[in-house]
Amino acid sequence: MDFLSRINAVLHKSSPDKVPFAPYDNLVPRGDFEREMRNRGMGLCLRRSTIWSETKDVSIEKKVEGDTVLTTYHTPEGDVSNRVRSHLSRVSDTSTVEVEGMIKSKEDYDPILFMLDNTIFHADNSIYYNTVRDVGTDGIFRDSGLDGESSPYAATRRFFGYEYGLESWIDEQRTHPDHFVKLVQAQVNLEERRLELVMDSPAEFIGFGWIEGLWRPDQFRKYELLFYQKWISNLQSRGKICALHLDATKNMAGYNEVIAEIGVAVIEAFTPPPVGGVSIREARQIWGKDTIIWINFPETIFWSGAEATKQYTRDLIQGDAPGDRLVISFTEMGLWGAADDETGRVFKNGTLAILDAIDEFGVYPAKG
Repeated sequence: MDFLSRINAVLHKSSPDKVPFAPYDNLVPRGDFEREMRNRGMGLCLRRSTIWSETKDVSIEKKVEGDTVLTTYHTPEGDVSNRVRSHLSRVSDTSTVEVEGMIKSKEDYDPILFMLDNTIFHADNSIYYNTVRDVGTDGIFRDSGLDGESSPYAATRRFFGYEYGLESWIDEQRTHPDHFVKLVQAQVNLEERRLELVMDSPAEFIGFGWIEGLWRPDQFRKYELLFYQKWISNLQSRGKICALHLDATKNMAGYNEVIAEIGVAVIEAFTPPPVGGVSIREARQIWGKDTIIWINFPETIFWSGAEATKQYTRDLIQGDAPGDRLVISFTEMGLWGAADDETGRVFKNGTLAILDAIDEFGVYPAKG
């Protein structure tokens, strides 16, 4: 099988010839090492969006101050601004971090509500067709079901400063609850306009949602579960295969039951112990044997050496996750963690050890 056939076999709950290795395309290096890995069967998960947006009657002003960019949004309901630091090396896709959000007082809500209500979405299916044509059988296209992969409730964090605004976001729900409820509803309305277009996307594989583990499962049930259930059902009725992103935190055991209620086909970015708090065996007992587990390989294992990494991968394949509903990936760190020659060497040796283990232990018997 080529990579695309292999990953599609897993997504369609058929039998691949071996366990797919499918890192996010931005988390592996380009050049000779990538070519070596792809020749050995590694493919790429290309996360793109076929939807673009414009916001009517809003003008944007940017001011550069050293390594910081101040962006001001001028709306008929007033102005809001945020502040972003740049040139931060491999900290994100864009090498930037937002250090000041748009909502600093309750007067900032009206301009943001205006922007949300006046955002218009457009589909550009050429993004899918061009990407698929370019990558061929070496990768799979995954469309974005939600902007930023966050539910409407979680997406409101971005207005308070995504990286550093969690405390303000929490406080605001108590100090200005009426304003916050309006913000969430406006975000719901925006996402539903967007999702109507995603329903018609030519992409079959859809990234839908993100559990960060930053608030309790009962809050997830209160603010997010019904939205997930509604739209995952809608997308699946159109033949879409939806993947839920699950962050690598020790408290994930508390979310196991609510994840089962969401009804998603793929649990993606699942990080096993020692980094994550739930083993694949435990998760399968709750989610069922047909749930596809898309593993984020815990790269701390790499520092134990190639042989230990190979053994850990073997245990994942043969012990914790038997069967053919398994994908191994990098979804959180990958190349971002390789900031010098030594970490680069460890990353490459660990990656090769994963491929060695797949070649030796991850090959499924042919079915005649």
